[in-house]
Amino acid sequence: MKKNLINALIFVSFSLLCLLTICNSASASTGKMDSEGLIKVMDQYLNLLVKNNPEGLAIAKGVKITENGYPIKLGKGLFQTAKEITYKQYMADPSASQVMVFGVVKESMLLANFMVRLKVVKDKITEIETIVSRKDEASFANPEALKEPRPIYAKALSDSERSSRDKLIKIANSYFDGIEQNTGEIVPFHKECNRFENGTQTTNNPGTIATGCKEQFDNKVYAYITEVRDRRFLLADEEKGLVFGMFIFDMPGKREDFKYFPTPFDELAPRFYKPRSLLLAEMFKIVNGQIISIEAVMVNAPFGATSGW
Repeated sequence: MKKNLINALIFVSFSLLCLLTICNSASASTGKMDSEGLIKVMDQYLNLLVKNNPEGLAIAKGVKITENGYPIKLGKGLFQTAKEITYKQYMADPSASQVMVFGVVKESMLLANFMVRLKVVKDKITEIETIVSRKDEASFANPEALKEPRPIYAKALSDSERSSRDKLIKIANSYFDGIEQNTGEIVPFHKECNRFENGTQTTNNPGTIATGCKEQFDNKVYAYITEVRDRRFLLADEEKGLVFGMFIFDMPGKREDFKYFPTPFDELAPRFYKPRSLLLAEMFKIVNGQIISIEAVMVNAPFGATSGW
């Protein structure tokens, strides 16, 4: 009897050991981190960024790295110029093994808006995508305005306010369809929707553009943007109602593209009719199926440029 009990205990212990081994193996095979772990990886990256030394980062063999749409080597670009990070707004998506941050960086004496996206697989960084938007390169650049992360992005939604991952992406995608089609009718804007680009509030702001999200679309103020392409929806957070992606706006600058634009072509600032593309990192907050807040970091690029991805 005693022998049978001992054998039974050995069997149970062995079974538990096997189960733990399988669980650990499954975790290792998926290489997934939780949000906290992904943000820790980003913090380590940013700490080394301002030290101008990537040594110590766990980098996967064959890691892909771009900055402002161009391939660069690890340790180049912003890694050579960053001195201090003065603002950070995180988003993590464990299901996609990715984390991103909108931030403000001090380079020498000047501040710049930036975005970094990391993909982390089996504890190693496999992708690094960066945008740096300096004040002489993009309109509305106002990094000084960014002091604290906006609480709206950290707020968890109730079950009734949430949307599925697929619906979040569909709603965000309708925003870009609305730009191409010059209408706000197909975009579910919340009545309190606001947008911030490179630190500047570009809706309901008497200092720049006084109109709201839907009104801007209906007034066709983006008529000069003829295509929103290379749409990559990369992170989503159902609990907080967030979706993030990378996109390219094409602006050929041709007179006919301003047919419905509210300002006569001859009265426009040169930036409107200068052929260019715009590389954007954009995050949407969606509550009850409606876009209530938009955050973007963007940089001008040669007309027809790619994102590098």
